[in-house]
Amino acid sequence: MIIPKEYDSLMYEVAENFRTGNFALFEWELETLEEFVNNFYSAVERSGCVTLEDFTVFMDFLCVVKDADNEAVQNLITRAFMKSAEIRNKL
Repeated sequence: MIIPKEYDSLMYEVAENFRTGNFALFEWELETLEEFVNNFYSAVERSGCVTLEDFTVFMDFLCVVKDADNEAVQNLITRAFMKSAEIRNKL
């Protein structure tokens, strides 16, 4: 899986902000998160599986964003779960 170069530092900031109740994201931050999710599922579809390392990074992402009181983030989470269901149904 290709992880966007901005992702690591962004997730540290997002986690800290979300922990304090600040769920606002700039558009470029949301785009980075969307790119991360898209890259994860592209890798899954391409190889038919996911490495433990990639799975762990993705689960860490979901853990950070799961309680976000932000419609755009909730939509991203919903799309991620829908994509997971779609892949599961193809198996």
